[in-house]
Amino acid sequence: MEHKIEKAFMSIRIPTQRWMDKIMFTEVLDLLDANKGAVDELALFSGFTHPPLPLETVYNYAPVMKESILTAKARGYSCGVNILSTMGHHNENLENSLKGDYTRRTGLDGKTCLGSFCPNDESFVREYVVPLYTAIAETEPDFIWIDDDVRSGHGDIGSDCFCDKCLAEFTKLSGTLYTRETIADALNCGEIKEKLAFRKLWLQSKRNTVNRLFVTIEKTVHGINPGIKLSFMTGERYADGYDFDTQAGILAGPAKQEVMWRPGGGFYRDTIPKDMAGKAHDIGRQIALLPQEVRSIQSEIENFNYEALGKSIHINAAEVSAYIAAGCTGAALNIMNLYEDIVLEKGPLLKEIKRQRPFYDALASTQGRLLTQGVFTGWNKDSEAACNLRNKWFGPPEGIDPHFADEWFEIGIPMAYGPEQAQMAMFRSFSPYSFSEKELLGWLAKGVYLDGPALETLNEMGYGKLTGFKVTGYEDVDCIEVLGDHPLNAGQQGRMRDCRQSFWKCPCAILEPTADGAQCLAKAVDYGGKIKAACSMGIFENKLGGRVCVSGYYPWSFVLSHSKSEQCKNVVRWLTKDTVPAYVSSLHKIGLWARENAYGQKILTILNQSMDIAEGLTLKVLTDKITLRVLDKNMLETVVPCTGSDGGYNVFVLPALPAWSMLLAVTE
Repeated sequence: MEHKIEKAFMSIRIPTQRWMDKIMFTEVLDLLDANKGAVDELALFSGFTHPPLPLETVYNYAPVMKESILTAKARGYSCGVNILSTMGHHNENLENSLKGDYTRRTGLDGKTCLGSFCPNDESFVREYVVPLYTAIAETEPDFIWIDDDVRSGHGDIGSDCFCDKCLAEFTKLSGTLYTRETIADALNCGEIKEKLAFRKLWLQSKRNTVNRLFVTIEKTVHGINPGIKLSFMTGERYADGYDFDTQAGILAGPAKQEVMWRPGGGFYRDTIPKDMAGKAHDIGRQIALLPQEVRSIQSEIENFNYEALGKSIHINAAEVSAYIAAGCTGAALNIMNLYEDIVLEKGPLLKEIKRQRPFYDALASTQGRLLTQGVFTGWNKDSEAACNLRNKWFGPPEGIDPHFADEWFEIGIPMAYGPEQAQMAMFRSFSPYSFSEKELLGWLAKGVYLDGPALETLNEMGYGKLTGFKVTGYEDVDCIEVLGDHPLNAGQQGRMRDCRQSFWKCPCAILEPTADGAQCLAKAVDYGGKIKAACSMGIFENKLGGRVCVSGYYPWSFVLSHSKSEQCKNVVRWLTKDTVPAYVSSLHKIGLWARENAYGQKILTILNQSMDIAEGLTLKVLTDKITLRVLDKNMLETVVPCTGSDGGYNVFVLPALPAWSMLLAVTE
């Protein structure tokens, strides 16, 4: 069931000092009133440093918090609380933070993070978490945000907690008693299937840890006021088992209260603008797991530590659009510093957010919670378990790289964040191991793009008759790709791609066909023209009717040239049997998100990811509609007629699109 979104959900987070001081809070409210419409909600930070606060501190400021909430509501804003630290982020301001004989998060070596507490310590939950949430709930907030400290990865202990409490919980789940020494062996030793099963069980134990905590929080808050909306702030959480759908259900409680979500990731300065697109993909994956009932999904616009020149107004405003394109229905602005002149530093930004608010509303209401369509990058809740299966595994930084294929989505190919609406999947390395046999057979009957190690993994798992190739070795010196004489290389035959293995290390897989019908797309030669791999890229259609492409030479990077991007788009069309919903056929650096509504209209959001104006930007859309209605951030609407067709795709040339700006397009 699709839940309609009327307009974007827009909020701003207020630093502790600013709501605790009446004069400073009045200044904030006056600034927001001067830019009325930029945001509708205020979230008051419970603290400004990252370990949990002593309860005495919370009790002392609770009356002021309650008064500030009432003041904001009187001004016409919804107002709630952002609990910055439930279990704590890391070591900071320890002298003025929670102390006590509670279990700290503990690494495999026994090292602890003094600013982060383990929620498997029942005393900590009973004596601190319950009173904390009770005190906050009694301030009569409209909502409570649980910050993203509720996760693994704090201090210098790594992304897992191996404290005695966590090991005891795992003992209950596994039926075997483990110490830090013995669990390290179990996670890293044994046959692949045995090791994989054990790691999946460990991930489930980590899911259970957060879920138990959320059960307590939900009962505590809704026991005081069942009308308070609970909300969770997330990032990509592979090491915690990515259990967002379960957690959303827990926070809704038995009464199915509305739940809010704030997906996020790291993009604090605009020094590297492309990181904004990477964060959009992070956010899209987080949203993919959320139930349709979750309507208020406010992306994190994060400018910590809030310096005025740290991120431009243009990029801040573009972020809101990009993250709505990825699936959000609004944004949470974390832009306000503690001590500076906020009218001077943040007034112009809020003015621009207000100016673009109608565009944000149009984006959110047009696409709602519709799922993205296109290419799926082969991840799931158990992805972390499949990392480093032949090596040691302790989670990130040795964990997965969710951005491994991001370059493919800079050339105008749309990403599907979940499997439901995907026309094909990409797999790398050991990632197929995290999927079930049914899931893998489903993809192999559809369309898959593989690197060399993923091909080896699938063959090792027994799917060799469906892949069409095997890896016979790797070359890691002086390889250059040469595109062969094949229809998928049309117009680019003989083009060479030199990715410089001497600079950017990436072994080239030597492929050998193993079935009739397997075709070579490219070979690899050295600088003297000597063949290093007679086949470095190939395609195959298997007996299930599925299509496979294996790329052994820089499969995920250096695809931004004309010849290679053309080949990539041709491969995607071939793998999907011309069912990918849309793509950019011109040479432009574009992020594209594609959806389809109940009326059969394609909804496309287009982000120019270049510093150049995109002129002559050409879309091919799988539709029989002959016009595109295009809206820009200034609410200027243009009707774009079809200029031709290519198979089932109609061709549209869009208006010029400025750098790091977005268009909304709907077929009509």
